[in-house]
Amino acid sequence: MDVRFSRHALYCQISRAELETLTSGRSVDLIVSLPRHRSFRVGVRSSAMSADRGGWQLESDPTGIWLTIPRAELEQLGQTETFAERLMRDFPVTSDQQMRVILEAVPDAQPEDRSVIEITPVHDPAE
Repeated sequence: MDVRFSRHALYCQISRAELETLTSGRSVDLIVSLPRHRSFRVGVRSSAMSADRGGWQLESDPTGIWLTIPRAELEQLGQTETFAERLMRDFPVTSDQQMRVILEAVPDAQPEDRSVIEITPVHDPAE
């Protein structure tokens, strides 16, 4: 799992294998080691509860963030072999701010199937 943060968003990208782990009822964790023998954990797990019954949950403390997603919604991901698929949910942080959580399942690509475009600025020697 890869995780990125921005001011108002938490973006988690998982592989299809990790998606299978989640839909089987197990959790997926990213543990980041920190100085002084500390770590920060981002954990994602599935819930049998539906979204309207509280299946989506976002919890945190100084040691990590835990995201719970309804299993029925997770099972909808991973239906294509070539496209990334996303689930998104907004969570209130304060009365006027929200945190958007994005979970993206990416297709498993063979290294030879991956494309990389590198853009290098052209330096004009006349400058």
